[in-house]
Amino acid sequence: MLRRCLLPPIPAHDLAANLLSQAADAILRRDFADAADLLRDSDLRPLEEHRYAVAGPINLSIHRRTKLPVFQRPLEERGRRMPTAAVGRGVLARDGYRCRFCGARTIVAGARKAFVKALPEVVRWGPRNKDCHFGLAVLAASIDHVVPFERGGTSDLDNLVTACNPCQYGRGQFLLEELDLEDPRAYAPLGDSWDGLTRLLPHRNTAL
Repeated sequence: MLRRCLLPPIPAHDLAANLLSQAADAILRRDFADAADLLRDSDLRPLEEHRYAVAGPINLSIHRRTKLPVFQRPLEERGRRMPTAAVGRGVLARDGYRCRFCGARTIVAGARKAFVKALPEVVRWGPRNKDCHFGLAVLAASIDHVVPFERGGTSDLDNLVTACNPCQYGRGQFLLEELDLEDPRAYAPLGDSWDGLTRLLPHRNTAL
């Protein structure tokens, strides 16, 4: 049976998104003490446990596979590996800053940098997953190739979707059909008031 994502979001996804949204509003009104408390509260370890289950070692019960894919990289010219920043911003906005696989709300990198700049003593951000603020790391927005670039996909707009950290790295170089995943493009993006916390950015065109 096909499924939308490897593992559905857990309640901590919504909780972290709500707390980080409140933290963003606190920073905008320059209430840094409140923002610090909210950032600490959104650093939720269950999110890292969820990320590790999805994007850590391959697991038959989650990935329905026991080995990484074996494939020959295409030799033909397919253009640049990653889209331009402008195209990336357009993809995030088109998708409502939500993961097109699991539907989780995501946060643009510029917002995370704004949190770090405002409260560097509160926002953990280091070289290892466990060193990073779990809410900001797991909800990080990324641009995913539906057909992975290494499997012949291009960076054309119709091959790009927004993904959260676990969905992006959990799928890796697998094709959708190899993991029994539905094509996320078969479903329209979810549209609501979520802005990926781009309101923290001085200029909306620096959202990535």
